[in-house]
Amino acid sequence: MPFEPHTIEAKLALSKIGPNEMPTLAWEALEAGLDGPRIRRMAALTDPSGWEVDQILPAFMAEAGLSVIPLQEAAVRIARQIARQILSEKLDPLEHTKDFESLWIQAGYPKEIGEAGMLDDQKYVAECMGQTEAEFREYAKNVLLALAKAPN
Repeated sequence: MPFEPHTIEAKLALSKIGPNEMPTLAWEALEAGLDGPRIRRMAALTDPSGWEVDQILPAFMAEAGLSVIPLQEAAVRIARQIARQILSEKLDPLEHTKDFESLWIQAGYPKEIGEAGMLDDQKYVAECMGQTEAEFREYAKNVLLALAKAPN
């Protein structure tokens, strides 16, 4: 997996990278040409605890050129990434409504992903109002298209 700072910053902000994944992340940084004592130290960890990672993480991030970003910005980045993946892989958007809802809630309801964040509730309302699943799927796809095309 390539070292993608934009995504890594977002995942770190959302606590979506666990301590046991950090050595692999450090190896990816090394393979991307980044180097430093904290990157090497993180890469050398075996079955690290959260405490161990927390002690190294700020210096690791500085050496890797990673920034600490706000939770809302992180959720928007990940939501856009998920939307692009769903659209490019032609996945069923109705199977991923909870993904957007959980990001939206975790980040404190950022307006940039509000429409995608409400898809799961809207799916239920559409069903109650007699809208077909195919009609709602098309609506959800359009919501994801707008989200995916929005500037970062």
